[in-house]
Amino acid sequence: MSSSSVRSQLLAIREKHGFLDPDVVVEEARDKNHPLHDRVFDRAPADAAHAWYRHRAHELIQSVRINYTTDDRPKDVRAFIAVPRPDTRKPMYEPVEEVMLDDFTRQLVLTQMSREWRTLKARYGDLVEFADMISNDPSLRAAS
Repeated sequence: MSSSSVRSQLLAIREKHGFLDPDVVVEEARDKNHPLHDRVFDRAPADAAHAWYRHRAHELIQSVRINYTTDDRPKDVRAFIAVPRPDTRKPMYEPVEEVMLDDFTRQLVLTQMSREWRTLKARYGDLVEFADMISNDPSLRAAS
């Protein structure tokens, strides 16, 4: 199914319900004859449950924060950083202190950070509001 076909189906769901969100798409696509069924229900229930548990574990890892002070200013950062692995697309999570002390791992993370920044810029860079948001962010001015 092409992107434009998916868009048409999503617009039809929005028209029917007056809004569009993931819950209403799941509700509509539950019917095995619905054109979006295979796009939404792409896994067996056990596989879908495992994917959900992995997602929750990911959120748990990212929720842990540590506090430290630098230049007499308190900082609050994630305790674990996702580090790309060469053998798989799945990252491993390492304590932030260890990542920042290891030149190779730190460079891996900085390369990933640069890639994510370029993706964000490509997605929103054409919007004047994006440039305004970046230039008006006081936390970015303080960092320079």
